[in-house]
Amino acid sequence: MPINITDKLPFYIQIRNILRQKIENGDWKEGELIPSEKELALEYGVSRVTIRTAISTLVSEQYLTRRAGFGTTVLKNKTSLSNFTLIQSFTNEMNEMGLPSKTLDAHLKLIQANKELATIFKINEGDPLYNLQRVRGAQVPILYSDTFLLPIIEIPNTQEFLMGSLYQYLSSQKIYFSMFEEYVSAVLAPKHIKNILQIYDDSPQLKRKRYSFDENNRLIEFTETYYNATNYEYRARIFYRRK
Repeated sequence: MPINITDKLPFYIQIRNILRQKIENGDWKEGELIPSEKELALEYGVSRVTIRTAISTLVSEQYLTRRAGFGTTVLKNKTSLSNFTLIQSFTNEMNEMGLPSKTLDAHLKLIQANKELATIFKINEGDPLYNLQRVRGAQVPILYSDTFLLPIIEIPNTQEFLMGSLYQYLSSQKIYFSMFEEYVSAVLAPKHIKNILQIYDDSPQLKRKRYSFDENNRLIEFTETYYNATNYEYRARIFYRRK
């Protein structure tokens, strides 16, 4: 599949999509070493920087894994995010639309679970949870997310983490999910959410609840996200990773 120079998608996204299709179609088998950056750059007529960026995206999405001094291989199922992936991160969604994305504001703290959160996570009231609140968007705020995480690893309260990808960080710490549940509805956003997202009328907004489970069916993450419906269209894609 050649690069389409008239396509509005950046070259690295087009390359990422081509390479991902090779994995999903079984052209590249699990554990197989993929061609080098130089070989791929020559094949597709793009720079090695473009290839490197595309591969880095696939690494963060758990399709590929890198080993220093060895090369890049197709990730095996036992360490992949999941065989069925319905969920995309906000960063990936925006990338696929060819739009920039960034974290505009973020706060992380350790809290005690209230009755509602204790019920959701099936833990004791008062047990610790990480709470990550973020505002993300491009030039304007697009979403506000309120995330709660079991403290199974230490999460750094650093600028690098707060402004980066949550799922990419979790995967770097060997935290993988095997199942997600999502519920999306149209709601009237609370006043403080409207202020954050710069919503000035009473039109319905998108609200998403996401539950993320590990291989033992233990809930690791619960997130409530409000989207400014004027600036965002909810997207979901399903991929099947062949065994």
